Amino acid sequence: MQVSVEESGAIERKLSISVPSEKIDSEIAKRLLDVAKNARVPGFRPGKAPQNVIKKRYAPQVTNEVINETINASYRDALGQEKIIPAGLVSIDPTPYESGKEFQFVATVEVFPKIPSPTLEGKTIEKPMVAVTDEDIMQTLEDIRKRNANFVTKNEKSEKEDRLTIDFEGKIDGEVFENGSADDFVFILGAGQMLAQLDAGLVGLKAGETKTIAFTFPENYGDTEVAGKDVEFTVTVKVVEKPELSALDDDFAKSLGIKDGGIEKMKQEIGISLRRGLDSRMRAVMRDKVMNELYAANDIESPKALVEEEIERSVKAVTEQLIAQGLPTDKIDRNHYAEQAKKRVALGLIAREVIEKSKIEVDAQAIRARIVEMSANYESGEEYVKWHYADPERLKTIEAVVLEDQVIARMLETATVKEQKIPFKTFMNPQPID
Repeated sequence: MQVSVEESGAIERKLSISVPSEKIDSEIAKRLLDVAKNARVPGFRPGKAPQNVIKKRYAPQVTNEVINETINASYRDALGQEKIIPAGLVSIDPTPYESGKEFQFVATVEVFPKIPSPTLEGKTIEKPMVAVTDEDIMQTLEDIRKRNANFVTKNEKSEKEDRLTIDFEGKIDGEVFENGSADDFVFILGAGQMLAQLDAGLVGLKAGETKTIAFTFPENYGDTEVAGKDVEFTVTVKVVEKPELSALDDDFAKSLGIKDGGIEKMKQEIGISLRRGLDSRMRAVMRDKVMNELYAANDIESPKALVEEEIERSVKAVTEQLIAQGLPTDKIDRNHYAEQAKKRVALGLIAREVIEKSKIEVDAQAIRARIVEMSANYESGEEYVKWHYADPERLKTIEAVVLEDQVIARMLETATVKEQKIPFKTFMNPQPID
């Protein structure tokens, strides 16, 4: 077998493979002899048909089998001979087989790209410095109190934080549109549960009053049928209720399940929960910062086969979600997921290079520590830990998470880290960029 390799692209390689005719011809002849021993051919006793009849009847099928097996075996041998580790097979292009002539085919493969910069030396990463303060705890406690308010009917004009019960009907071009109307709809005024224009238009109304509110749906509104269109809502306020807040005392804590320790215990638990949420968001933010810098520093071509696998995973997840919601799946556009798939594949390859170069390993202790940390979010933490250790696949998932954390930590060691103080509320609730 002869092999020559051509670099036909940044990560594409063409392997031209030649196999001696003697090897193929002898294998075909051997198999035809084996076939002849048991062949049932009309007009002849089993196994007694002449070889020329056997050849005419069975040669095409046998030849096709031998050629396919030759291609598979020769392809694997060529990869080993040339020390090529393929990221994916693009195509196999054989020439037509002719007895007595050398058989040739071209295997086009993609290899893993070289990673130019598995480090962030010379890069600056801004790291938010965030702390949970007593004020944050008290604000959260106040939010909890508002969510658990008792509402009582009032006859005054509505204001923010009141609860309204309304009937509304929306029209576009004078016609009622689908899902644009409702009766006895209940919401908290100013809580962001309604479109901002509707919300603002309902401040200052009493029960029994009707108002028409006209505005234009946002261009990026979720329902594309009405996005960007002018609409008129006729709204009738049926009930206006004001909130009555409980005192922040031990009885309030007990009403929410704090059996011992009262309001002080509740504050402690809120602090623990806020810090846990802060740690989770900080981990996600720093991951994104590091990975985006690594992606920008490594302009590599992602192997098509791996990108297709990534797109397929996304499509499968969306398909399952739509089926669960009883929605059609025939309008899923694979191209929509292509760019993110390329990025995920590239970052996976970059992370693998970092792991190899930095000799990062995950030990059992680190995995257990992460599972125990995650178990704090569950009422039965011990059962959560056991659940993970009961399935090797679940442990592999946690191992991947811990590995990623170590990659991020290693990259931050190579970068210049600039600390930036940010209030907890701002960090946890970033405002969207217009």
